[in-house]
Order: sequence, then C-alpha cells, then structure tokens
Amino acid sequence: MKLDTRTAVVTGAASGIGRGIAIELAREGADVVVSDTDEAPPGSDQATTVEELRDLGAEATFVECDVSDQLEAEALIETAAEEFGGIDVLVNNLSISRPGTVEHLSMEEWHESIAVNLTGKFLCSKYAIPHLRESDQPRIINVSSQVAFVSRPRSAAYATTMAAVSHLTRQMAVDLGSDDVTVNAIAPGPVKTERMKETTQEWILPSRMDNRVVLSTVGEPKDIGRAAVYLASEDARYVTGHNLVVDGGWTVNDLAE
Repeated sequence: MKLDTRTAVVTGAASGIGRGIAIELAREGADVVVSDTDEAPPGSDQATTVEELRDLGAEATFVECDVSDQLEAEALIETAAEEFGGIDVLVNNLSISRPGTVEHLSMEEWHESIAVNLTGKFLCSKYAIPHLRESDQPRIINVSSQVAFVSRPRSAAYATTMAAVSHLTRQMAVDLGSDDVTVNAIAPGPVKTERMKETTQEWILPSRMDNRVVLSTVGEPKDIGRAAVYLASEDARYVTGHNLVVDGGWTVNDLAE
C-alpha cells in the first residue's frame, strides 16, 4: 500500500470531500486523525467516518477542532502527534462558503471566511511543520477550489480565500523546500456532496453544471481522495507548489470560451 505506516491529519473530514480523502488515505494504509467542527455540515457523522476507517484497517480517532482558533489548531496537531507518534501528512480541507457579492456580504461573513478558509490552513500548517520535519515523507495538502482560477457569481468571499490558499500553497512550498516538505493544493470542481446540494442553487443551475463539466459525470468525494493519495505518496516526491485541478474539465471549458 502506498501510505502504509503513515499518519495523516484531515480537517473537515466528518463528511463530504474531507471524508472521501480520509477514506482513500486509509485504504492505502494510512492511519488518520479525523477532525471537524461542532457545526459540521449536513451529512456529517464523525463516528461513522472513524468506524469506516477502522474497518479498512486504519488506526483512526476524532478530534473536534475550530481551525480558525489558534489554541484549538495547536491542540489538534499536538494531540495527533502524541497519539500516533508523529505526523506525515496534513490535509487542510475544512472550508466554508458564504455566498454573496462584496456589496451584500456582511462583515461577519467576510471575516469568518478568511478565518476558516485561509487562517485555519495557516495555523494547522504552522503547528504541523515541526512534526513534519521529523517525517521521511512529509506532505502538506491544501484543498482549495476551482473558483481560485475561474470566477463565479456571488462568490466574493469564497473565491478570494481560495485564491489566497493557492498562493499560500506556493509560498509554503518555497519556504519548506529545503526541508523536503512538499506542499500542494487540490482544487476540486463540482463534487456530489450534501454541501453541493445546498449551495449549488445559489450560483448555478444544475442543467448548466452538466454543460460545464466536459466528462460524462460530476465528481465524487473519492475522486478528490485519490488525488490526495497521489500527492501524499512517494509517487509525488518531486511535486511541490502545484495546484492540482480536479474538476472534470470545467476550468478548461470555461477558459476555452
């Protein structure tokens, strides 16, 4: 297995894309620390996620964490390192979406988006880096979005923070290169999750979604999970500072118009 003996921390892993990532990492032999907030989105069930990971043969545990809180982010990383003897892979997946234009977003929504989507990744990375330096295959994987590259209506806060995550990824890759810590991002397009069902109507009709994805189907969480497996594995040892777009061709279809 590609990730045998590795320990991964995955934020926002109680449901959706995060859960898909955790499952695929475990399927390849990784032990997984599942983290999420106490306000996780519909379909979240940390107990079920942990049980499924254990059924795959992984050691797994759940740690509740608001990644935008400095003390909680530090506690998450230290708990993971203590319980599993170190950290090899950090997947900064947790994010929130607050639809709206610059004119209509509240200041609370704007600041919350920055705190969770950007600062949360900064904090978890900050505290994980000393532990990652002790690994012989250290990886940081940030989950951003295709909207980091192509604009969408009413996505001012989400798109802006996702673009910032993409640049933070490149910056960390440069800063950590001498330690052989690779830092990459995955930019998903439409993925069949409970959150997508809730937010899709806010900015695009399902019929138009079918027209934008050039492949014959919309993605599933496992598709993002397999991308994470690649970036976490030895196969990607020479890949860093990269934003891997996993969107069924949506972005290139947009750019072609």
